[in-house]
Amino acid sequence: MDKQELAEQIKKKIEEYTTDHENWKVVKKGKDVTVYCRSSTEFQGNIYKAEGTVDAKPEKVFEYVEPKPDGLRPKWDKAIKAVDTIEKIEEGLSVMRTCTHSAAMGLISPRDFLDLCLTVKNENSICTVAGSIEHPDCPVEPKYVRGTNHPCGICCFRIDGEPDKTLVVHICQADLGGMLPTQLVETALPGNMIEFFSNLRQAIANAS
Repeated sequence: MDKQELAEQIKKKIEEYTTDHENWKVVKKGKDVTVYCRSSTEFQGNIYKAEGTVDAKPEKVFEYVEPKPDGLRPKWDKAIKAVDTIEKIEEGLSVMRTCTHSAAMGLISPRDFLDLCLTVKNENSICTVAGSIEHPDCPVEPKYVRGTNHPCGICCFRIDGEPDKTLVVHICQADLGGMLPTQLVETALPGNMIEFFSNLRQAIANAS
């Protein structure tokens, strides 16, 4: 399977996750954001979906969530240490490496993820979708545990009648690797997704 075909498969999975509202259970709530969860069909863990509104146009929000080295995401997203482009395949399709800080008060050590990332735009939304891939130019480094992102993404949806608001849907389906207790991961990830929304809103508000 070539990279374009893989990207199309990832895109279809995210479309399915964002439009399917059955069998999800609420696992955490924050200010104007709800985190849902269900068992993943991709691996032995869970898939998480966080939904919340942000006071800005979808194009503006996407500028903040798009993962790229010279973008805004690494400046406000406290989970991310660095984002690097390993290979640009075509416009809107790249192999990206994301390095994370430690999490859960140091119980989860720094990770890195190597993903095929696709930007998807249509009249209703702007999304960045991703899934892990191997690449000869990016071997595992000893100081990071290599995690695996099963189809994941962040979608910025237009809201009818509210042009200056965006519905953000954040899909996380990560196998963090290593010997982490399942309970630790299931506790940490929903909280991190709530914090993601809080930090995103604050970053956009500070720039207004």
